[in-house]
Amino acid sequence: PRERRKWESQSLGSGFIYSAEGFILTNNHVITSGGSKAAEKITVKLADGSEYKAELVGRDPETDIAILKINARKELPYVELGDSDSLHVGEWAIAIGNPFPQLGLDRTLTVGVISATGRKGLYFGGEVTPYIQNYIQTDAAINPGNSGGPLVSLEGKVIGINAAITSPNPGGGNVGIGFAIPINLAKQVTPQLTSTGTVTRGYLGVSPKGITQDMAEALNLKSTKGVLVEHVQPGTPAAEAGLQSGDVILSFDGKQVTDDEQFRRLVAASPPGSRVDLEIFRNGKTQTLKVRLGERATLASQSNKKPDQTETGWMGLKVRTATQPLAEQYGVQYSPGAIVTEVEPGSPADEKGIQPGDLLVKIDGRKVTDLESYRQITGSLKKTSRAVSVLVMRGAEGQTRFFALKEND
Repeated sequence: PRERRKWESQSLGSGFIYSAEGFILTNNHVITSGGSKAAEKITVKLADGSEYKAELVGRDPETDIAILKINARKELPYVELGDSDSLHVGEWAIAIGNPFPQLGLDRTLTVGVISATGRKGLYFGGEVTPYIQNYIQTDAAINPGNSGGPLVSLEGKVIGINAAITSPNPGGGNVGIGFAIPINLAKQVTPQLTSTGTVTRGYLGVSPKGITQDMAEALNLKSTKGVLVEHVQPGTPAAEAGLQSGDVILSFDGKQVTDDEQFRRLVAASPPGSRVDLEIFRNGKTQTLKVRLGERATLASQSNKKPDQTETGWMGLKVRTATQPLAEQYGVQYSPGAIVTEVEPGSPADEKGIQPGDLLVKIDGRKVTDLESYRQITGSLKKTSRAVSVLVMRGAEGQTRFFALKEND
């Protein structure tokens, strides 16, 4: 087999200084090139043309937020952060950034309105898609390179961090549907990111599902508010508290649960170790369960602190054990197996069309249940020269795809 070459990539994006000390807010995917590891070298270029080596203070893949710091040795202008909770649809919005940096179109300003708030359930591909979503939608033009730049109100206050667009064509440009992370969400995570570099979140251990009108009718619920518990992970705080599949969670710590995305934010915003009351609906009756939340390690800290959770090498694949949060991150239907997080360019897997986010189900006819089984199967195939069958699940609908991989000569 040929020797694998180390590949390098670079990413260009925007950001904004939000304190006199030189702290900068941007997107996590800007400083990771869409992968799981942070860039080894980060350079910041200011509006006056001066360049500085930036320190990565902290990052949070689950909200797609990162904080950098530069030491300019001079007084730096900085923006004022606004209040994204007070936004109304139809208000003016201004997007500032550096679209298409290869064309030199830096410091571009576009104008639009707030098209919607609270957008969720969006998939932008791979690790670019954050687990926690509460996007501001705007028709102010956001294009490649704008990511990380500020979305500003007419008062000049930052109300969001430009993050992504939706286009009918893969790789297409702006069609008036752009998304920004609410600045109030950034305010929630910046204290932890600046002090520890990561974000700790509460963990319950359930797979929540939003309730449709048909589900509400079938469950004898008065409304579609709340979340249905599809699955309870064994050994988790939810299991210990007595939660069961089929329960409907109506309130969390005294706050009414409206949908699955809001429920995730409520759990994540609660400190690990805190005790909360869950009002649930079971068998036609409401009852209250008390639960002590665990700690939900972020995807970044799992990757950084436990390198054995990722396997790299075979056919150019980098994979991790499939979990419910990771499956949601990649927009794939959850099932036991291993999820592809990266594919080496030019590798057999890349040439055959395997993509990040594909969930490995079987290799060589043998079932993949987790990272350990993946290692055992691929380890036994390292000396084979024949083509190997690979079955994957792709996308939210769980479509299966078959591939035949063979090492390049």
